[in-house]
Amino acid sequence: MSIFDQEALRKAGKVFCGECRHFERGSTPEGIGFCALTKNRKAFVTETNKNIPDRQGLPPDTNPDKGYAVCFPMAPRTCLKFEESSPIQHGEIP
Repeated sequence: MSIFDQEALRKAGKVFCGECRHFERGSTPEGIGFCALTKNRKAFVTETNKNIPDRQGLPPDTNPDKGYAVCFPMAPRTCLKFEESSPIQHGEIP
């Protein structure tokens, strides 16, 4: 994806998980990562009276209308919890 395409998407309100301060890189470069906001998310199930893992590590809103339902670093999506990270955070500046 070119820089021009990325800028056009940003103007349309799209963000990229890889540029968010909540993004945690996965084991492969440019592969699926994790959202720190949901990494330990649990949901209470009344039928069993237990807290169970709930879409842990996925974007806060996995609605397919908002973008990919996983955290790809360069996939455009809409995310209300997006917070831009500093370049140092992801090791881009020595």
